Amino acid sequence: MAANKKTAKIGEGRPGPGRPPGAQNKITATVKMMVLGTLEKLGGEKWLMQQAKKHPQAFMQMLRQVMPTQVVGDVTHRYVAEMPPPESDPDEWLKRYKPQTHQTPPAKH
Repeated sequence: MAANKKTAKIGEGRPGPGRPPGAQNKITATVKMMVLGTLEKLGGEKWLMQQAKKHPQAFMQMLRQVMPTQVVGDVTHRYVAEMPPPESDPDEWLKRYKPQTHQTPPAKH
């Protein structure tokens, strides 16, 4: 072997390809499946609703963890809805409260 050959250290050289974008860690995916399985065995949404009523603060903390932190989509239109529940004829209610979109002014840069 050549005496001048150096052993590569962590941080030197080229990194590997890593996981593809959006791929979950295997342990994370396994734990997620276990939690969902347990939730289903406990009663699913019905049980979760009971827990949310008993422990609203803990439920809101959990909700914060599962909600997306970033909104992705087209925000060129703003949607405003004023929709009280129908009191009589649903068709009349739908005509009266038909969704309307409004142009949002262009952002200033």
